Amino acid sequence: MIMKTTAAAPRVSPRRHRSRGFSLIELMVAVAILAIVAAIGYPSFQGLLASQRVRAAEAALYDSLLIARSEALKSHASTNFVTTDLASGWSVQVGGQVVHAQSALAGVSFSPSAPNVVYDATGRLGLGTDPLPITVTVTGSGSTAKLCIEIRDQTGSVKRKKDGACP
Repeated sequence: MIMKTTAAAPRVSPRRHRSRGFSLIELMVAVAILAIVAAIGYPSFQGLLASQRVRAAEAALYDSLLIARSEALKSHASTNFVTTDLASGWSVQVGGQVVHAQSALAGVSFSPSAPNVVYDATGRLGLGTDPLPITVTVTGSGSTAKLCIEIRDQTGSVKRKKDGACP
C-alpha cells in the first residue's frame, strides 16, 4: 500500500522578526561617549597643532636661510634675505631678483620680527649683519610651542637649536 505523505507546513512564528540595526537609544549613547572622548582629547590636540605649526614655520625659515647662503656661494654675489615682518612672509634676492619667496604664515610669531640678513659673495655674513638667534613661536588656546634657529658667527652657517630655546 502506498501512503501519501504530505510535507509539514513551516511553522510561522507569531512574533515578527526585529529589524536589524541600532536603536535610537544605542545611537545616542554612542554619540555621547564620542563627545566625552573628544572633549578630553581637545586640549592635547591643540598642543599638537601648535607644535606642528611651529615646526613647519621653523623649517620654512631654516630652508630659506640655507637657500640665501647657497645662492650667494653659487652666484658669487651678495644675497639679501628680505622681509618687513617674518610673519607676513619673506624673500631671497640676488641682485634685486627674487630667487625664493615664502608667503605669510598664519598664527606664527618671530623674534626678531624683521632680521637684517645679508650674505656676501663668499657665503659669509655681510657687513652690518650680526649673528643672531631667531625664535619661532606659536601660541594658541593655552599652549605655546617655540623653536630656535641661530645664524652662527660671521661664517653665516645656520643651525637649529636642539633644545628649542634661544639664548
